[in-house]
Amino acid sequence: MQTIFYGAPGTGKSYTIDTNILAGVSDDHIFRVTFYPDFSYSDFVGQLLPTVLPPAFPGGTSTITYEFHKGVFTLALEKAYENNAIDVYLIIEEMSRGDCAAIFGDIFQLLDREKTGPNMGYSRYFINNKMISNDIIALPGDTVKLPANFHILGTVNTSDQNVFVMDTAFKRRFEWEYVSPNPIPKAGVPGAYENDVDLQIVDGTTIRTISWVNFYQKLNEFIADDRYLELGEDKQLGPFFIEFDVAGSAADHKKKIQNKLLNYLWTDVHKASFKSDIRLFKSDIGTFKKLYEEYEADHQVFSDTFLSII
Repeated sequence: MQTIFYGAPGTGKSYTIDTNILAGVSDDHIFRVTFYPDFSYSDFVGQLLPTVLPPAFPGGTSTITYEFHKGVFTLALEKAYENNAIDVYLIIEEMSRGDCAAIFGDIFQLLDREKTGPNMGYSRYFINNKMISNDIIALPGDTVKLPANFHILGTVNTSDQNVFVMDTAFKRRFEWEYVSPNPIPKAGVPGAYENDVDLQIVDGTTIRTISWVNFYQKLNEFIADDRYLELGEDKQLGPFFIEFDVAGSAADHKKKIQNKLLNYLWTDVHKASFKSDIRLFKSDIGTFKKLYEEYEADHQVFSDTFLSII
């Protein structure tokens, strides 16, 4: 009913929602929004905006009226009240990138749901909000509650928790479901995984072929394990950190690694490590520019320590 899916970047949080929950749900019962630093309560719930009305007769004067323009929350709530027998889903991507306390505002009060009884699933408490209730006929007066068929699903990258910190009161009104960085098996194909391609990794003068699934899992081990960089799981990455074209060429896959993965590994992993005796990249690589160029030239860029575990 209210669940936040959390995990490292690229673990497939949205994929999990789409495949495990939204499969078979019609698009008109799914509402999506992405939080960002400037996203506000008005964007989420709605706001009064001026509308210019044309003259009532030729030569007349245009008039300006103020109408309530529904935000994504109110649109989803309205759809839920149209038919209480059909589930409606509000999907909020990247929740920690917005100020949830400010965005939800008085809506926060509605997140407590009845667990038992005839009103199970409905908001335990109501709020008075005329702007919302005036546009939803099923709501009595200016009283607003969430119905049982109204679901809020969010995603949170653990590495982005420091963008906007969610307070405990807000967190505990959601169920939390961890999405691990494990590879996702391909349905109906034993031993195969989603978004898996072969990569070429230079080891000295040898070019080794390794699957993306094996490569990123070894990266995760090197990043988090206390035998290596010991940076914690929030620096790990998931199978969809890079979305490959499985029909693409080796050169295409190399470009994806060069332009997306290397930058993350340099800025968020290599530069974050306090260890001087264990490195992800070779010791003679001191700048991202050199890393990028060495990889472009098919030279070894990863340290012997890392290469020894793959």
